[in-house]
Amino acid sequence: MALRGIRFCKECANILYAKEQKDPDGDERHLIYSCRICDYTERAMKAEDNLVYHRQVRRLAEHVATDYKDFPLDPTLARSTELPCPKCNYPVSVYFHSEAEGGGMGLMFVCANRTEGGVCGNTWVK
Repeated sequence: MALRGIRFCKECANILYAKEQKDPDGDERHLIYSCRICDYTERAMKAEDNLVYHRQVRRLAEHVATDYKDFPLDPTLARSTELPCPKCNYPVSVYFHSEAEGGGMGLMFVCANRTEGGVCGNTWVK
């Protein structure tokens, strides 16, 4: 969240903090800015003064193409010999948590076959 605008006390130059003030009869509520050092307060009069925080939500691209062929070279990734590659039947793969197509989390496996004939680089989700 981003701060909309910092207000300062006109008497002691400290920061004014947003507070809610209720009328004595309890019908209405007002936004006021008050100083914690002295007793200075000012009421939010304009519509834009009523905005205390502004939150911007940025969406990332839904799917970013990733080249997983170099993942088997990463020594920090977990290795598996339980599931052979469905494409080349190589017994070793690396795996990590990744977002699945349905929106949940899944295990992404990458074939670790790096023979002279080339790199398999097949990926599959379990």
